[in-house]
Amino acid sequence: MRILVGIISLILAFQAVGQIAFFKLYSNNGYDYGQGVVQLEDSSYVICGSSSSFTDGPADAFLLHIDPQGNYLWSNHYGGIESDWARRVMYKNNVGFSVAGYSNSFGDGAYDFYAFRTDLNGTLIWEKSYGGLGWERVHDAIMTQDTGMLIVGQSNSTLNGDNNMYIVRTAANGDTLWTKSWGGSGEDVAYAVVALTDTTYAIGGEMFVADSNQVKAYIMSIDDFGNILWSDTIPTVGASSVHDLDVDFLSNKLHFVGWKYNTIDSVENNLFGKYFLNGTFDFVDSEPTSDKKICEQITQFGSAGKNYLAYRYIDPTSFQDGSDIGISKLMSNLYWDGIVHSINYPSEDTPGQMIPTSDGGAMLVGSNSVMELGGGNVFAMKIGPNDLFPVVEDDPFPLPNTLVQVVELNQQEVLIYPIPTDGNLNIQTELNELVDIHLYDINGQLVGNQRFFKNGQLDLSYLSSGYYFVKLHCLDSGAEKMVKVQKW
Repeated sequence: MRILVGIISLILAFQAVGQIAFFKLYSNNGYDYGQGVVQLEDSSYVICGSSSSFTDGPADAFLLHIDPQGNYLWSNHYGGIESDWARRVMYKNNVGFSVAGYSNSFGDGAYDFYAFRTDLNGTLIWEKSYGGLGWERVHDAIMTQDTGMLIVGQSNSTLNGDNNMYIVRTAANGDTLWTKSWGGSGEDVAYAVVALTDTTYAIGGEMFVADSNQVKAYIMSIDDFGNILWSDTIPTVGASSVHDLDVDFLSNKLHFVGWKYNTIDSVENNLFGKYFLNGTFDFVDSEPTSDKKICEQITQFGSAGKNYLAYRYIDPTSFQDGSDIGISKLMSNLYWDGIVHSINYPSEDTPGQMIPTSDGGAMLVGSNSVMELGGGNVFAMKIGPNDLFPVVEDDPFPLPNTLVQVVELNQQEVLIYPIPTDGNLNIQTELNELVDIHLYDINGQLVGNQRFFKNGQLDLSYLSSGYYFVKLHCLDSGAEKMVKVQKW
């Protein structure tokens, strides 16, 4: 169950005076979506999402590990025979990666909350599902102090079939500690969660208000047992929603962003504001415009008072068959600070998650649709310190497929990678016997061989480009397997 990402398309990577900024696409022949990202101590990144490029099934959840310059390191896919999505990836050294998303491969209903943990190499440790007989979708998650997870989203496993806010608190091993469902008639959704302290959290989303017959932007704080400490419907005129939260501990305030419906122009406009961490309302604002603009992600970066905002928009400069992505710099009061950067490929461009990076910059991951690379592509945009934005090219150049072939030999998995290769071909297994490798060309001529135990390696660098066959033969059991590989 271990496959490296398919096509890795390099757009641009550069380093200037210690500053790193890049924009890269990662994709194959399927539909690939970037959803979440986390930075590790060595300044590398792990991206999560969903892809139909790994297998013949509808979609798998995946993890993709890239180095500080965005170069591919490894990837792996997870889930069952149906559609599986990874929305957020969380990391702790000596624990591994905790991932939250949703799946209709497991559980009782259609889509259910889906969570799993892997080791530092992406090998699955456990996976669990949570939910009822209806549909559950995850929008955000954080790791708790005890290395469990607080997962938030929506569920229509309700008596009236309307969505309620759905929250799951897990233990470190994935077991359910508690679940909560908030709402009634109408649509109630939790889109974002952040930690206020080790044992208290803020959740943002939308709550249907019967008096106005509209959804309203909504924030609440809960403790580690799911008890509500404070909650508020953000005072706006018209429908509205919170899509992301960020905590500024220096000012003791909670930032929120989302959208507010503009009834005059019949579009969603940006919404932003602040609360004090004790639940006291500070301010809310929106910038009315005839163009659609929905705030999706906000993060602080660098020194105090700096914020980046990622939003979806449609205006006269954008492709009209889908939203484009804008990134703006905000002052401490959350008003525009004069920097705008865009990702505007044809079709839909969607931001996933944006996080601050250890060098004072930021990382944004998401998805776009460049049809010649498949139905959709994962993108990673690394913004360097001092607002160093990479150039977003219009004509990405795809590199060859790279994957790990997994075969079964004498009831044990054998990993063969990378395929294709321009150098060494690695073979890895847990078989407790010697294995002979025989390498044949397309005409059946033997061109290489080696005997190994557990781990082997063949040098293909001297061979011509083309297809070859690897024959694995177990000396004790006699089990054999033939695998086709490519040299490029």
